[in-house]
Amino acid sequence: MFDRVLNIVEVHFGPFRGVKPNWNPLIKIYISFIHAFYLLIFTYIDWTHITACGGQGKFMELKQLRYFIAVVDAGSLTGASNVLHITQPALTRSIKNLEAQLEADLLERKTRGVLPTKAGTRLYHQAKVILNETTRTASDITATARGESGSIRVGVAAMFSGEQMATILGRLAETVPGLKVDVIEGFFEELITDLKHARVEAILSIAPTGVTDDSIEFEPLLSVKSHFVVGTDHPLAQKKTLTVADLTEHKMAMVGARGHVSLLVADLFASEKLSLATPAVETNSLALLRSLVLYHDYISILPDHFLAADLEGNRIVRLPVTGTPFERSAGLILRRRDSRRPAISHFISAARQVSKS
Repeated sequence: MFDRVLNIVEVHFGPFRGVKPNWNPLIKIYISFIHAFYLLIFTYIDWTHITACGGQGKFMELKQLRYFIAVVDAGSLTGASNVLHITQPALTRSIKNLEAQLEADLLERKTRGVLPTKAGTRLYHQAKVILNETTRTASDITATARGESGSIRVGVAAMFSGEQMATILGRLAETVPGLKVDVIEGFFEELITDLKHARVEAILSIAPTGVTDDSIEFEPLLSVKSHFVVGTDHPLAQKKTLTVADLTEHKMAMVGARGHVSLLVADLFASEKLSLATPAVETNSLALLRSLVLYHDYISILPDHFLAADLEGNRIVRLPVTGTPFERSAGLILRRRDSRRPAISHFISAARQVSKS
């Protein structure tokens, strides 16, 4: 081994070429250590080359993707290394290896951190899908091995989180006993992001408007009508006809400005050459809007199906405002792809059946 190390030293350090001095034992130990270090480096380089190339195409490790996501989320290598509990040099090396494998710059180094490049942004979104799908696949395999039915994670807009979703889940339980369903209620924009990153596999919601994204598709299932509504003791409750101008003197509570219905209301006011005043209350809670209408003389806009019991019990009344009701299509928002897991296909089937009943 010593002779091999000496050859290495002679190759890399010219003055020793052809010279074989009388090495003492301590120097021999030191040279042996250098030899071990060389072997470690050569082994690492060979392994990295094999892993990166994989013989065919590009190959990335899931750990690399997790590290990259952490860096983008933290906005810096230092912050990400703290979150990941690894050294910054190791994290930097992982990112550089990933960039070399993909032959693309993924991060733009700034004085106070990093930002993803165009290629990095695309990898960031795709990496989230890959990791979420990997986790879901592992769960499916484990569930299958245990004789279980697996699990799904779906998103739902607030207006469908009551009877509609409950009916779908009831139908699903009859079809696939033992299937675990995780239901996430949220804003449309938040749910769409979750869908794109595969954190949810389907969304029950109003049809997306202003969304031009080839990665998602919408399947209409039902029509949703919404009216201006008040409690039965409200001064406008007994009116036979109204215009939006008649509403301007009364306090209103509405879903926040980013809601779909807010845009429709603004258009209705604009058609009468009126400006929609800022509502006294803005919220993302339909339950709160209902309570404000019932008990505090607010005007609001709520979907008929959400108020079905209140309308039938004459606790809330629809206002006959010209230009209403607002009618929108609702259904399933899905990621566009060729195949879906059996579990989510069962959910889609149950939603279709419920919409027809």
